[in-house]
Amino acid sequence: MTTQTDKTTCWIPKCHLPALREKVERLDRKAKKLGMAPFEIRVLEEAVRPWTRETVDLEDRLSHFRREQIVAVKVSISGEPPKLDGYRLLARIDMAAAQAARVTPLEWAYGRLPEPYRSGDATGDCNHCNKRRDRRYLFLMEEMATGTVLEVGKTCLKDYVGHQGAESMMARAQLLVSVINMMEEIDEVGLSAGRPPEAVVELRWLMAAAVRQIRQRGFVSRARAEETGDLATAEIVGEMARSAPMLNKGMKAFASEDVARADAVIEWARQVLPKQAEHSEFETMIVHHARFDMVGLKRGVGVMTAAVTAYDRYEESAVAGESMKALGYAGAPGDQLEMEVVRKRSFSSDTRWGLMWKHIFCDLEGRYIVWKTGKALEENKVVLKGRVKEHGEYRGIPQTVVTRCSVRPA
Repeated sequence: MTTQTDKTTCWIPKCHLPALREKVERLDRKAKKLGMAPFEIRVLEEAVRPWTRETVDLEDRLSHFRREQIVAVKVSISGEPPKLDGYRLLARIDMAAAQAARVTPLEWAYGRLPEPYRSGDATGDCNHCNKRRDRRYLFLMEEMATGTVLEVGKTCLKDYVGHQGAESMMARAQLLVSVINMMEEIDEVGLSAGRPPEAVVELRWLMAAAVRQIRQRGFVSRARAEETGDLATAEIVGEMARSAPMLNKGMKAFASEDVARADAVIEWARQVLPKQAEHSEFETMIVHHARFDMVGLKRGVGVMTAAVTAYDRYEESAVAGESMKALGYAGAPGDQLEMEVVRKRSFSSDTRWGLMWKHIFCDLEGRYIVWKTGKALEENKVVLKGRVKEHGEYRGIPQTVVTRCSVRPA
């Protein structure tokens, strides 16, 4: 038993896999009508592979090609092959049709039809039984070992393809070849139904590049870059990751201290940050991208570049946290307080009691005081008078929560 071709595997961008499954599901519906077993998609391998991206300059209308790395999967599609026993089906002949439309080849066999069949000229005689009689339908079979093309009558076809009906055999072969043609097209030009693949780079390499850029010129956010006209740090790191000479150097492109700090940021993002009780949206994205060894240049480069500054703040807060723990709380629960404080920041939120404010103060010794109230404050430096409600803690830093407070300018 042989198939029309063994070209049933190819590499595709991983993001195109859902679109491929959708195409095969549509073919499955046709296969079911023909009584065929469903086609099966199998992912054989996943790897980072080179990808050539074409961009068109709208001004000079020239195409530019850039070689990138993408996450790709090797897939195979298997289905029920036609039974051919050393022969393969090339075309169907309808002797009742006009000469131009007499021979209907399978899609893959257009270029394999010899003359006179390419011009629609057929004898109408079966080369298998050699019986001369009027026939409407015949089939062209190619002997795969020799390349000999034979005209075979509909009745004799069972000796080549089994005891299935010739029309069903033709439909099955055509459907299988449609899948094979689709795979070959994907292998050569990609899958148009999927979104463009995102270029990726090794996470450790990207973090080292980000650490080096921030060390050399500081961190510039995208928002600040729009205001000042400067280049955002993420944009520079992204272009570095698309530079073949830089990528070819690997980790040797960076100083050892930059690599060590990059490793520290990754370890923090993978081991420390996920254990926090609460996460901001930004921290959640850091945890997500840090899970993988490869990071996308479209969605991941900005997050992981900024993760270096988040790690810097974590280090600073860890040092400050130790000193804050040594300071302790501003008073015991139930104590009355009256002290000069500086308002560090305020947050507002809508509640069932209306708009509520959370004011965070710092006393002269550096201890944090938290007051939740419906009153907004404009002054930064005030004298706070109130009662200690409870002791709290935020990310390891002690907070003295107060209630029933009044304030006056300091």
